[in-house]
Amino acid sequence: MKRSISLFSFLLLGVARLGLAWNHVSEQSLQEGLDSHAYMFIAFVLPTQEESKALEKEWTVMQEKEKDDNIVSFDCSGPHLKFCKDLDVTSFPSIRLYHRDGRMDRYRGDRKGRSMGMFLHRTLAPQPLEIGVDETKVGSLSLLDDVVIIAHPHPDDWDFWDRFKALAKHYRDRYSFILSISDSGKKKSEMVCFNNIDDLKHTASEVATVEALEEFVKVCAEPLIPELTRRNEGDYTQSQKSILHYFAKTEEEKEQYREEMRPLAKKYGEFLHFTITDVNEYPTMPAMLGLRAGSKSGMVLENTNTGEKFHYKKSMQKLKADNVEKFLDDVIDGKVKAWDDGRRTHEEL
Repeated sequence: MKRSISLFSFLLLGVARLGLAWNHVSEQSLQEGLDSHAYMFIAFVLPTQEESKALEKEWTVMQEKEKDDNIVSFDCSGPHLKFCKDLDVTSFPSIRLYHRDGRMDRYRGDRKGRSMGMFLHRTLAPQPLEIGVDETKVGSLSLLDDVVIIAHPHPDDWDFWDRFKALAKHYRDRYSFILSISDSGKKKSEMVCFNNIDDLKHTASEVATVEALEEFVKVCAEPLIPELTRRNEGDYTQSQKSILHYFAKTEEEKEQYREEMRPLAKKYGEFLHFTITDVNEYPTMPAMLGLRAGSKSGMVLENTNTGEKFHYKKSMQKLKADNVEKFLDDVIDGKVKAWDDGRRTHEEL
């Protein structure tokens, strides 16, 4: 399976818990760095705040791996609060990338060391990266990031060049963009996208509008097994596909599930969404789908067209793709009955 090979992609891989802790810079050192360094990647924290405590482990391991003096943290409590407010830092933790020319980029991704390192890499790199080779010679560049979007513009399609550059500027903090400027003989402009997390490739030749480019980015970056939230659940419940809900309480459980189910999610992707719901964030969701109130784990297949819900009743310990596939087959064959919530049920998936 493909994996990112960027300068920061090795973050946290095989790293033992090193017992690292915050090592905040002083107010004077931070100001000197902002005035003189090409960039400063800063975590503004309140050490007693729970969210800041949760960031500590990931940030300090990243510092240790990178050996980059421009990656620092700053304690905004007590007498330092005014200094943070002068930088317009009012919520904590806040992670920002300051450039010497006065630009500032806010980090809005998950607070994992690898993700933060990838953000730093792509934000400091030119977006899009212009290269003089066609797709057949891109090679490792397609693995530059978790999501890499490559444009192959027709030499005369200047409007597409401009649209793609604007797209890269807008999304440069989240994905990597490459503009192939060779004359490859293509009859029309095209875009290719590599989702290296799920080893997926997408191609689009309908790139004549800003809306088409935006939709392509959305499709390309969509995780094969997304985490379901109130903000995105409508995208899945209204898609006419069934949903296989998996409930988890830790990040380790989520990642193990994704690794195990990724091939199955690809196989059934035409008509079934595999999703994860964090029971710490949505503790009432299991009961809404018929599981025992207060459940911290479980799996439910929901037919969004009929409202039927089918419960996976085997052990959730060491969940295997073979067992889940047999469960899906049994639902299709009518061997698993829908949860009786007082409504009429049907046997089909």
